[in-house]
Formats: sequence, structure tokens, C-alpha cells
Amino acid sequence: MKKYIILATAALALAACSSDEVKEQEWNGEIRLSSVSVVQATRASGNIQSTVFDSGENVDIFINENTTGTASTTYTQPLVYTTGTGGSLTAPSPQFYPSSGNGVNIFAVYPSGAATSVNGTAVAFSVKTDQNSDANYKASDLMTGAPSSNPVGRTATTVPLVFKHCLTKINLNIYAGEGISMDELAAAKVSILNATPNATFNVKTGAVTAVSSVGTTAPVIDLGSVVPGQDGTITASAIIVPQTIAASTRFIRISIGTNPSTDLVYALPEAAATTFEASKVYTFNITARMSGLNITGSTITDWTDGGTFTGDAIPGN
Repeated sequence: MKKYIILATAALALAACSSDEVKEQEWNGEIRLSSVSVVQATRASGNIQSTVFDSGENVDIFINENTTGTASTTYTQPLVYTTGTGGSLTAPSPQFYPSSGNGVNIFAVYPSGAATSVNGTAVAFSVKTDQNSDANYKASDLMTGAPSSNPVGRTATTVPLVFKHCLTKINLNIYAGEGISMDELAAAKVSILNATPNATFNVKTGAVTAVSSVGTTAPVIDLGSVVPGQDGTITASAIIVPQTIAASTRFIRISIGTNPSTDLVYALPEAAATTFEASKVYTFNITARMSGLNITGSTITDWTDGGTFTGDAIPGN
């Protein structure tokens, strides 16, 4: 019986090899790419680019022949690919491996237009200070991508590009507390204060460096429309530049009502400066009270793992 199992296995292996050979013979040398985005959802208040890019997004792809001499094949820099369902990437026109037989180096940047050269080591980038719309929110979510390793040798197999978030995500879960109704909370305007929106980044590595804002006060980053939850909460999210912010700095503002509005402000902990790191999401669970905001517990969670901190807040203007 064992002999027959071995023979059957061998026959299946030969059939698979034959099938692969046919595919290889039919392949015309085209470079085929797909995208693998991060697992963590980008925005708390909506399923935006959770495991893959939304369909219809543009991603800039830089392809270069892997050679130290004169390239036999050159590519437009960058090529603007379009995302589809299931992580698919569609080229503006078919792209082929170099005629020399060399492999290629591939790097990607999202959003499209963020970089014009693959060799940029200090490319300017700014998050939107008005992240009300999904479009502005996604335009703030800088990502870089690459294959598991460069260079990529000639292959008929689709090459997946793995993307990483280069910036920092802020999630807010805000509860209606003393003196505030859920209707008032649902109509509130939520903002991030004193965080510079400006940075530079390295196209190949995705490394980001914060750039201080001109003047004494950084622009306000509007988190946009809040989303009412089922448990007396609202949620909101924003993308900010990784940076260190001084102790006791006013950081989160919740404006209740109009003409005039009542501003409830959370200040960062007094003990030490707070560092917001790249590729991490910081979640604040906040109770909004007319007597002040209370941080009931805040979790700092890396988009793979993280830690916890707690704090208090006071009213402010």
C-alpha cells in the first residue's frame, strides 16, 4: 500500500510541475503585482482600508532594473497603479521584466503624489489639518511598501507588496458624562491640538522625521465628524506625525454646543513628555463632563502590540 501512495504522490508532483511549466511557457514576462496592507483597520469610526486598500485608490510604484551598469529597460517614475478588490493592483499599462534578464527593485508609496523619486531621503509630507472627509483622512495616511525582498527575479507569479503605516493613529472613544447629553456629544467637534502636521520621510525605508511648525502654536487638526456608538459613546480618529510632545501640553479638545461653545480639554501627563511613535495607534477612552474630562483608561497599542497609560483632564479654553 505504501508503494502505491508514493507512486500516486509522485504522479501528482509531476502533474503540478507540468502545469507550472505550461504557465511559465505561456507567460510573456509581464511584472504582476498585488498589495498586502496592514491588518489593523486604519480608522476606528469606519471600515476604511482595513486589511487591503479600498478599491479605486492610486498607489505610486517605482520599478528599476537591478543593475550597476546601463539599464536595458527603463520605467516611468513613478507608475501610478490602481487598487482593486482583494488587494489587486492594476498598472497603467503592462510592465515587463528587463530584456537583459535582470531582476527589478520595487518600492511603493501611498498616497499617490507623495514622492517623485525613489531615492528621496527627506521628502516633505504633511497630514491634512482638516480630516473631516474620508478622502482627507486617507490622504494623511502615509504608507510605503515593498516586496518581501529586493531585487525581485523574473517570475510569472504575482509579487505581493507589503505596506506599513509610517505615521501615528489616534483613536478616541468619548463617553457622555455629568452634565452632557448624548445629543450634545454627538454634535461635538473634536480636535487634536499642538501636534505638528509636517514631516519628512525616506521613500525606501519609510522612516519619518517630524518638522516643527512655523510659529509658536501648531495648527489644529480637526478629527471630523464623530460617530455615535451603541453604548453612549462617540468615536473619532485622526492621523498625526510621529513626534514627542511636552508634558502637560493641551492635546485633545472637545467643543460642545455653539454660540458660545464649551471647550473641554485633555492635557498630556505632567510627569514626562509623551512620545507618539510611528506605526502605532493610541486609543483614548474619555468621559466628557461639564466639570472636566476624565481619562478612564488609555491604551497605547502598536498595530501589532502595545501598552497602557492613564491620566486626568481639566476644562480649558
